[in-house]
Amino acid sequence: MSKIAGYKDEAYLRGKAPMTKREIRILTISLLAINAGDVVVDIGAGTGGLTMEAAYAAENGKVYAVEAKATALELVQKNKAHFGADNVVIIPGKAPEVLAEIKEPVDRVIIGGSGGNIEGLFQWCKANIRAGGRVIANFVTLENAAQATTLMNHYFDNVELIQVGISRGEGIGGLTMLKASNPIFIITGDVK
Repeated sequence: MSKIAGYKDEAYLRGKAPMTKREIRILTISLLAINAGDVVVDIGAGTGGLTMEAAYAAENGKVYAVEAKATALELVQKNKAHFGADNVVIIPGKAPEVLAEIKEPVDRVIIGGSGGNIEGLFQWCKANIRAGGRVIANFVTLENAAQATTLMNHYFDNVELIQVGISRGEGIGGLTMLKASNPIFIITGDVK
């Protein structure tokens, strides 16, 4: 079972890069079941929210943060220093091409952005995740979730799709109103 930090959103250094909300980070890391010595790859790291959670869970392992956008890379670097995540290795560039820089088998992969080549990412995962490993992909659109589910059923075992809607209480006139976040699709698959 993954060790989960559950860092609050406010703990992160933020910019214009996207960041996965806290509840989705907690659920994603829990579903990945990261072990302390695992090698994890976070593709489309954004601000580094999932990267930092994975680094906490894989305290004796390694986390590769892959990101193509310069502004996001800067935030991942800042959050790596902020959280003292010395087990994070940042790989700039677009996946799956830059994934060749990873010279070891991996245990878990998080896909937060596909850059339009979701099948290429799944092919890399299938070839590089050790037996017993797991891949998880998070999407905000129906089309990407549907395409990913179809492809994951081709490349992986025990594929599961869930849709998560989170609402947070917000004070308004002495009362509490629930403010909804965009629903997220989370798709998991195993490598046998």
